[in-house]
Amino acid sequence: MKKCTNTKLKPMKTLYFLLPILLLTSCKSIKETIKPVQLSAPQVTASAKELVRITNDVVGEYQPNLSPDGSKLLYAIRDDSKSGSKKFSIRLKNNLKTPGFTPLIGDGADGASWMNNSEDFIFTYWASKPVIVTSNINKLGITYIGQNAYGDYDNTPKLSPNGEKVLMTTKLQDSNNICLVNKDGGDFTVLSTGDNPQWHPSGQKVIYSKQSGDYTQLFELDLSSFQSTQITIGEYDSFNASYSPDGKHIAFISSKDNDYKHLFVMNTATRGVSQLTSGTSSEIQPFWGVDGYIYFSSNAGAKTPEDTKIDPTSLAYSDIWRVKPLMVD
Repeated sequence: MKKCTNTKLKPMKTLYFLLPILLLTSCKSIKETIKPVQLSAPQVTASAKELVRITNDVVGEYQPNLSPDGSKLLYAIRDDSKSGSKKFSIRLKNNLKTPGFTPLIGDGADGASWMNNSEDFIFTYWASKPVIVTSNINKLGITYIGQNAYGDYDNTPKLSPNGEKVLMTTKLQDSNNICLVNKDGGDFTVLSTGDNPQWHPSGQKVIYSKQSGDYTQLFELDLSSFQSTQITIGEYDSFNASYSPDGKHIAFISSKDNDYKHLFVMNTATRGVSQLTSGTSSEIQPFWGVDGYIYFSSNAGAKTPEDTKIDPTSLAYSDIWRVKPLMVD
């Protein structure tokens, strides 16, 4: 099989946050050699249990984020019947056990996460440039974090556990950078090149991904010493990391199974790794909820328009699922 590259991609600058999705759809050699066999559900290994589908609509559903009280779920969708940034919007699921959703922010919004309570949230909003804003699920006005955009694409905002800082990514001089800014928009600081930063529950560390040689790997940054440590290795990509609520484990996605992206869990003390999903489906963007479940997006069993033949390596159409890991350290 030819090595998959993204040289034919011409993504708009507003699509960097969903880049893993676009990359998975860009390799013609994969599409020509893999027979599209779609699973009705992700296959789970002996290291996981209680697999449940949370969403099931004819759109791509991504970026799950469970509320601090474990009752609500924020997530983003991509509606390909629209164009440009208007494809992306944010939805709220008030009850995880029943169908339905509440549309929150439409026509150019994604990357939503909760702000240390179960009403306020922070997200990326496309104005003249993508910027970081906040809102409330009951009021639905928007408040800008800063007066202007910090870079060419401000995205993936996460409020610190103490509520004082916002961790984010933005594009500066053609490079994606991990940055910190005060909640009031001041004191903008660049920490490192990289993507998809996430807070450790202590607020003292940050996990993120960046290129290391030929592959994307996970790195952990200590905010007291500003020392960065690579925590994954191998001739495959590792990305989309999320700490467990107690900080003792990390959920992440790896391409260890070649054409497919699957969910893994790492013990932060021993660096031992367990695989949770497998088979001919792909998973991305895990979020470890306070309820002990890992929420993630998968293309297994996803609904598609009637005239669309799904490629099992593509995440253009996907649903949000959850699974409970069995810790094998």
